[in-house]
Amino acid sequence: MVLMICILLGMALAAALGGLFLLKRDVRQLGYTLKTIAQTDTRTQLTTNTFDPDITALAESINIMLERHQRDLLEKTHAEAALKSALTNISHDLRTPLTSALGYLQMLEDGNGQEESSEPLPPQKSCGSRGPEPSECCQEKQVRYLATVRERLEALSGQMNTLFEFARLIEGHTPFNVQKINICNVLRDTLSVTYSELESRGFTVDISIPDTPVICLADEDALGRVLQNLIKNVYVHGKERMSVRLDGSVIEIANKTDILSLSASGPGHLFERFYTSDVSRNSKNTGLGLAIAKELTERMGGRISAHVEAENDMLIMRVALPT
Repeated sequence: MVLMICILLGMALAAALGGLFLLKRDVRQLGYTLKTIAQTDTRTQLTTNTFDPDITALAESINIMLERHQRDLLEKTHAEAALKSALTNISHDLRTPLTSALGYLQMLEDGNGQEESSEPLPPQKSCGSRGPEPSECCQEKQVRYLATVRERLEALSGQMNTLFEFARLIEGHTPFNVQKINICNVLRDTLSVTYSELESRGFTVDISIPDTPVICLADEDALGRVLQNLIKNVYVHGKERMSVRLDGSVIEIANKTDILSLSASGPGHLFERFYTSDVSRNSKNTGLGLAIAKELTERMGGRISAHVEAENDMLIMRVALPT
């Protein structure tokens, strides 16, 4: 009997030592794998060779943290790339009108402006091709140069104001007064302000707004800014025709556009910060108009989206507001 008890105790001790050895080996393997991940930034996950529930649970928890860490690293990489691209684009956007204005000022300082700019100037009257230019022609050229300088500086001022507005918005310094408003009135007011610009650019505009009030929760000034930015995007990048329709609490603005310019990246990128479909960045905008519209809409509790109807070459943007 004593011998039997000793044998059983020996077997139990051997099993315990064996289990302890396996646990120690697993812990050592986990530590080695973690060290490898830290040194090589690999996507390897932790695995265990034992059936101990505590070790298994530990490995699963660590794997969850590793996955989160990898996502954070990926987001950081994308954010850094976006920041570098944004800084390059901002520098270009701000430098271009400033350099142009300085060039024309230099020509004014030179006197009669013998140097010619690579940029097109407003139409001018012929001053003749023989002999020195008459003083009135020089004055006319100076007036044109000054008008061009003003235009470039006003463009620069507009871009700076947009950047400042966006900075205040993302830092939470823009006050909001969300309340029940009749969005029909806001939509009509915005269209009355922008209609002449659309008409001067040759757009035909189809408007469908109900006569009965449509009450939604929104900030009136912020909603007006959203609509202005969406319509501005239409007359800057769209062509020929635009439609504005209010269906319940959803505002739909559609316009004929160049589908090829959106096919590479898709309409979802329109609301990204500093995105512009003008790869040469000659459209004199910062690529922040639609990003501001998205930020304002979401701050009011709404949603903004865009999709393309390829068969009609139409870009459709929708703003859905809470009721």
